[in-house]
Amino acid sequence: MDKSIMKKWKLSICVVAMLFLFALPFFSDDILHAQNDDISLMKQKINDLEGRIKDLESLLEKCMAKPEIDPTADEGWQNKKNWRKLETGMTEAQVKSVLGEPTKVIDGIRTLWYYPNFYGGYVSFEKDGSLAGWSEP
Repeated sequence: MDKSIMKKWKLSICVVAMLFLFALPFFSDDILHAQNDDISLMKQKINDLEGRIKDLESLLEKCMAKPEIDPTADEGWQNKKNWRKLETGMTEAQVKSVLGEPTKVIDGIRTLWYYPNFYGGYVSFEKDGSLAGWSEP
């Protein structure tokens, strides 16, 4: 190749390289701003997700918590003292007067009465209607 063409070629490469080096900081600022925007958006999404997880965990705790029975309540199944008044052989009417109306009744070999509680108590009656047993909530 001709020396003058080589000089022009090298000069062109140097000019392009210098232009690239001069322009690089402008492009890198744009790239950095874009990355910072992405990072800020990701941090916001993480914070939102952590908040949602916290809300779901508190709901789960409420669902799994064993409801407390009011020890001062005089009536019904909510008072442990009333459960302790039960005696085998009592009639359905007697049990109803102590614990109140059941929320669910299942008739089978034995009749089962369930009371409104996730960990609820129940009573079971023999075929003749006498109290056979129970489980306190």
